[in-house]
Amino acid sequence: MMGMAQQMGKDTEFLDPATVRENSFGFYIRDQWQVTRKLTVTYGTRYEIYPFAHRDHFGGDLYDPATNNVYLGGINGVPFNSGLNSGHGDLAPRLGIAYRLNEKTVIRAGFGISVDPNSFRALRDAYPAIISQQFSGANSFLAAGTFVTGIPAFTPPVIGQGILALPSNVGMTTFPKNYDRGYIESYNLMVQRDLGAGFNLQTGYVGTRAIRQTAALNINAAPPGTGKAGQPLYILYGNPSAISDDEPFDTTTYNSWQTQLTRRVGTAMFGAVYTFSRAIDYSDNDDAALTFPLAADWSRDKALAGYDRTHNFELYGAYALPFGPGHALASHGVLAVIAGGWQINSILARASGTPFTVTSSGTSLNAPGSTQTADQVLPNVQILGQVGPNSSYFNPLAFAPVTGVRFGASGRDILRGPGLFNLDGSVFRTFRVRENINLQFRAEAFGLTNTPQFSNPGANVSSATFSGGAIKALNGYTVISSSTGERQLRFALKLLF
Repeated sequence: MMGMAQQMGKDTEFLDPATVRENSFGFYIRDQWQVTRKLTVTYGTRYEIYPFAHRDHFGGDLYDPATNNVYLGGINGVPFNSGLNSGHGDLAPRLGIAYRLNEKTVIRAGFGISVDPNSFRALRDAYPAIISQQFSGANSFLAAGTFVTGIPAFTPPVIGQGILALPSNVGMTTFPKNYDRGYIESYNLMVQRDLGAGFNLQTGYVGTRAIRQTAALNINAAPPGTGKAGQPLYILYGNPSAISDDEPFDTTTYNSWQTQLTRRVGTAMFGAVYTFSRAIDYSDNDDAALTFPLAADWSRDKALAGYDRTHNFELYGAYALPFGPGHALASHGVLAVIAGGWQINSILARASGTPFTVTSSGTSLNAPGSTQTADQVLPNVQILGQVGPNSSYFNPLAFAPVTGVRFGASGRDILRGPGLFNLDGSVFRTFRVRENINLQFRAEAFGLTNTPQFSNPGANVSSATFSGGAIKALNGYTVISSSTGERQLRFALKLLF
C-alpha cells in the first residue's frame, strides 16, 4: 500500500534464450537367447555420452562462485565447455527374462539402467542471455525500494570479453564444474494370465530408483535469522540474488503394484488398469528448488513427490457395432446402411489427489532462499473436503503461523489435495467413399460429466484469507484455487486414405 516492496526484480532477454544446443550420442548392443522352449533371456547394454550444452553463438555459460565470474565457452580463450567436466559417458546394461509357466501363464522380469537424460535446459536462464535483476531488503521487515524509484537500469555486458564478472543483484542458473550425471534403475516382476473367454490379466511389481537425480540448489541461501547479510555470495561479492546450481543430488524412489485386466471379443475391447504406488523425492524436477536449501536441513526435503498419486484407476473401452459389410450381423440392407460403421469409445479416470505443503510467511524466518513451513499443533489433521466460499478443505486449527526465527515443525508435502474424476467419451462413424478412401465423422466429449477437478488448496497459514485451504471461492471472494474438468465438445471429419 505504501509502494515499498520487500522484494522486486526484472528479467530481461539480452540474448535469445532459446538458442541452447545439446549433442548426445548413444551406442547399444543386444541379443536374445532362447534358453529352453519356455525360457527366453534378452540382454544388452547402452553407452551414452552427453557433452555440455552450448549456445548457437558460443559455448556454455558457467558461473564459478570461487571467482564470481561467468565463463562463456569458446570466447577469448575460454574452453568451449567453459571448464565443465561432463565425464566420458555411461554404461547402461539391461536384462529381461520371460518364462512360460504353461500355455496360459507367462512370468516376466526385467532390470535396466537408464542414464539421466538431463539436457542442461536450465542453461536457457543463464547470464548473460537472461539478465535476472533481483533486489531485496536487508531483512524481511525492510523494503528493497519503492515504486517511485523503480528498478535500476542494468549495464549491458560485453560478450567478447569471454569472462564476465557477475553483477551484484543479478541471479542466474549454473552447473557444478564436475557434473557426475546420475542414472535410473528400473525393475519389474509381472505375471500374465489368460483367464479364458477373452479375458487377459497382468499384475505385478514395478519400481524405479533414481541415483543422483538433478535438483536446483540455491547456493546463495541464508541461514535463519540472518537476512541478506547471511547470504554467502553477499558476504563475498555483495550479491543477494538467487544462484541456482543444477547438480546431481540424491536418490529418489518409485514403488508400485500395477494390474491390468483386458478383454477382446468380437468388435469390442475393454480394459481396466489400477496402480497402487508411492513416489519419494527431494524436488519434483531437475530445476525445482529445494524447500530446505541448507545442507544441514536436506533430510527434511525427502518426502512424497508432488506428483504422487496413491491410487490410480482407469477404465476404458471401444466397441464397433457389428453391422455393415464384413460383419456377421446385417452385412447388407437398410440396417447395414443405418447402423454400419459406428464405434463407441470411453475412458474413465479416478485418482488420488497430489501432496502439498502448508507454509508460513517466512517473515520471522528471515532466510532468503528458504521456505518456512507452518507449525502443526494438532497430532492429526482432519480433511474436511469442503469446497466453496468461506470453506475449509482441512482443519485450519491444526496449524499455526511461525513467529520465531526457525523453520516450522511440519514437513514438505504432508497433506494430499482433492482427488480426480474424469470421463471422456466419443462416437465415430466411418463412411466408405472408395475402396481405399474412408471419411470418418468424430463426435468427442472431454469431461463428459462436467465434474470439477480442483487443484490443491491455498495453504499459507499466515495469509489473511487462510481458512484451512479454501478451494474455488466464488463471486465476491478471492480465488484461492482453480478447477478444470469442464465439459468440452469437439466435432471433426477425418479423411483416411
